Amino acid sequence: MTDRSAAATKRFRLDVRLPREVPAHGFRHPVEADIPALGRLMWDAYRGSPDEEDTGGSVVSVTEEIRLAFTGTHGPFLPTASFVADDEARPVAAALVTVWKEVPLLAYVFTAPSHAGRGLGRALIEATMHALGEQGHPLLSLAVTEHNSRARRLYESLGFTPHR
Repeated sequence: MTDRSAAATKRFRLDVRLPREVPAHGFRHPVEADIPALGRLMWDAYRGSPDEEDTGGSVVSVTEEIRLAFTGTHGPFLPTASFVADDEARPVAAALVTVWKEVPLLAYVFTAPSHAGRGLGRALIEATMHALGEQGHPLLSLAVTEHNSRARRLYESLGFTPHR
C-alpha cells in the first residue's frame, strides 16, 4: 500500500435521483445498541482499503465516528433510511445515512471481509435509495475516495453520477 496523507486524498461527490424500486430485503434499521458492533465491523472493513486512512487508526476512533453519525454531529441521522445486514444475529454489513446541506448523504457503507463480494453493499444501498424515495427525497449523495475504484464502480452501476 502506498502512503497517502489525508490532505492528499481526493474525494468525489456522486448523486443519484430517487425514487428507485428494489426487491424485498431482510435488513433492519440500526439502533444505538449497534454502535460498538458497527464500529468493529467498520474497522475490519476499512483496514487494507483505500479508505483505511479515514479510520483514525483504531476501532475506538471508528466507533466514535459511528456514534457521531448516530447523534447528528455530521448532520441529522436518518435511521429509517439506514440499514444493517445480520448473519446469525450479528451485523455483517451496514449503510448509514445522514443529512448534509439538506440532502441525504450515504455517510458510510461497509461489509465484513468475510461477507464481501456477496452483493450486500449493493442491496443495502438499493434499500436506502428505496426508503429515501418513499420518504419523498429526490436525491442521495455520497463521497467516494479517488483510489477506491471498487466502490466507484459499484456506485456508478447503481446510477450515481458526478455532482453537478
